[in-house]
Amino acid sequence: MNHFHVALVEDEDILRCFQVLSESFGHDAPFVDIYFPNHDTSTGRVQGSQRLLTWKNTSASSTFLKATVSTSAGEELIIGLAVWTHMKDPPPAELKDVEDVERVWPDDGDREFMARLWRDYVKPRTRAVQDSGEKGVYVLELLAVHPDHQRLGAGTALVEWGTRAADRLGIKAVVEGTPAGRRLYEKCGLAVEIEEMRFDTGQEFAARKKPTLLFMTREPRV
Repeated sequence: MNHFHVALVEDEDILRCFQVLSESFGHDAPFVDIYFPNHDTSTGRVQGSQRLLTWKNTSASSTFLKATVSTSAGEELIIGLAVWTHMKDPPPAELKDVEDVERVWPDDGDREFMARLWRDYVKPRTRAVQDSGEKGVYVLELLAVHPDHQRLGAGTALVEWGTRAADRLGIKAVVEGTPAGRRLYEKCGLAVEIEEMRFDTGQEFAARKKPTLLFMTREPRV
């Protein structure tokens, strides 16, 4: 039996949550690497944590969740993070309408590469929102479980929290998932709609590693 607990993230949890995010993906997820520059450095973690905190405190439609376990000292250790968003309107197609792009990506090439990735990244969820009959969709925007605590059920609990919420709202749940997460998402009822999302970043970025992502959806259940 796994004694973890799922609860809402508090402001003071954000730095640990970002650490879990960084260590969960390492450098195996190109989208995380470019979206959160230098996320495994102290400077990158401070900046990334600030961005998460701003997102948490300015988006009424997003729910930040943590999975915790009790340590031998009686403290609650955060081992997982999920962000679910009830997206009623299509996301902005331009990254500059979402982020302070010059601050986050001071290098012109990095900024342009991320902007092009973003345009293609949001296309499937945009179509899902447009096809929802104005009800919107429930988007799993982030999911991370610390490597020391994976495959113990915390990821499943964080995903199922959102699928239950989607069911209550009578809307579709969606995620842009990595191949590594496919089995977990399928276990939670999501099915692959796009086997490999397309990222057309242009010839000048041909040498850069692009994300490999699936677009997965789940119809609401009564």
